[in-house]
Amino acid sequence: MRDKIVFTSIFLIIALAITGVAYSHWQEKIWVTGTIITGKWSNTIGSSKVLTPIGYDENRSIESTIINGGKTLRLVCANISSGWNIWVGLIIHNDGTVPTRVEQPTIEIVGADIQEFTINTYFYGPYSRGDHTEVWGGVKIDDLPFNDWKGAGEVILEPCQKSVIWMEIKYEGEQNVTEATTYITIKCSIP
Repeated sequence: MRDKIVFTSIFLIIALAITGVAYSHWQEKIWVTGTIITGKWSNTIGSSKVLTPIGYDENRSIESTIINGGKTLRLVCANISSGWNIWVGLIIHNDGTVPTRVEQPTIEIVGADIQEFTINTYFYGPYSRGDHTEVWGGVKIDDLPFNDWKGAGEVILEPCQKSVIWMEIKYEGEQNVTEATTYITIKCSIP
């Protein structure tokens, strides 16, 4: 009799366990209670520079403004002609809480055909607390590009680190352009 009670008890326990598993396989929803911790992903343009060759005058003005919450640099360039060239520098700052990879910026030119421009991009970094001055502070157009540049996607920024991007923009068209607006938007991804 005692064996029957033990057998019946074990049988009921196994049956109850199998019933729970079988029931869960036929349900459309499952409820999970837990905690998810996420990070903040935020890169911005902390500073920008435009370097022009010696001899540029007021008739070839360049106005630069950081817009779009620090994601885009807008350049308004006047009197562009064949041979026109500038260097644009950006400091990209990771103000988030997760690492990010610095990608090739997107470039849009309004008022001129982008196919008539040659754009070369050079990435430097990552840098912490002011050590980017070697590729930023006091730079002259003849210093660029620096030798230790990297390609798009090769710079990974930890939180609070910076990257420097230098872009050489040359106009090779034959028609003079009275005014063109260039939008340079930074792009970053999670490594």
